[in-house]
Amino acid sequence: MLNAMDARVMPSQEHLLAVIELQNAIAAAGMNADEVMRIVAERAGTLTGGSGGLVALAEGDDLVYRAVAGATKARLGMRIAKSSTLAGRCVSDRRVVRVDDVATDPAVDADTRARTGAGSLVCVPLMYGEHAVGALEVNAAKPSAFSEADIETLGLLAQIVAIALHKVTAYPRPRYDNLHDALTGLENHRAFDERITAELGRNKRYGHSFSLALLDLDGLEVANDRFGQAAGDAILRDVAAILKKHTRGIDACFRLGGDEFAIVMPGTALAGAKILAARFDGHIADAKLAEGTVTSSFGVVEAIDEASEALLERARAARRS
Repeated sequence: MLNAMDARVMPSQEHLLAVIELQNAIAAAGMNADEVMRIVAERAGTLTGGSGGLVALAEGDDLVYRAVAGATKARLGMRIAKSSTLAGRCVSDRRVVRVDDVATDPAVDADTRARTGAGSLVCVPLMYGEHAVGALEVNAAKPSAFSEADIETLGLLAQIVAIALHKVTAYPRPRYDNLHDALTGLENHRAFDERITAELGRNKRYGHSFSLALLDLDGLEVANDRFGQAAGDAILRDVAAILKKHTRGIDACFRLGGDEFAIVMPGTALAGAKILAARFDGHIADAKLAEGTVTSSFGVVEAIDEASEALLERARAARRS
């Protein structure tokens, strides 16, 4: 049955802590609105047990799917009239819309059934003052998958997106400053030092684990001599693009200088970080930089109670071993 939820049921303590940790990670990483939408779409599904999550923003009479995750990935960039979608109804009415059984609910049209392929779904409005600027939607393959506590969790996640969108409107994104590398667009060594200090503080105070991967390019100097400095700069930009494309929204990538890069992975233990580093290594190999002559070397460590300099040296030692 299609219904709007009015009862207030608190999310579980586990979900509240997960939302708080997500807020802290977003603040520490300085994520932009697109990054926030992407990671919230991911967490909306995982925290509620859904098979997919998405963020749709209102543009005139349409909704545009700006971030997708899980089973909804095919809908990225799709533009649909608000009047024809449940998310559009959520935005127009500024209220939560919940469908416990997509297959039998008479309020759900055949096109929506075919497009979503879901058994149940929930849409939560993204509120900007008194106005709904979009919706956070999560769906699941089975009927009646979402509890009222799940809906309250989605409401908290929706507030995170709304705040990020408000900041874009109220505080336009500044030009790259002394925290960014001009060549690659990644954050620089100064930003890295600030992030590591913050992550080590959370690790010591709350026991939040994180891992660090250092990447060094092998063969770049030879490539510079053979193909020229401009080609070498293009390789650095290509590596930065690979890192940005394949990291999670919660992770952060930095160029520390020269051909040395760093990836900070909050909430990731050593075994998982090594798997991610191996994938990055494969993506770089697949790019065949300088005709395949430039490759990568990774050093991966999990943080302990230590100074940032000690953590960095351990990662460099791991790379050399």
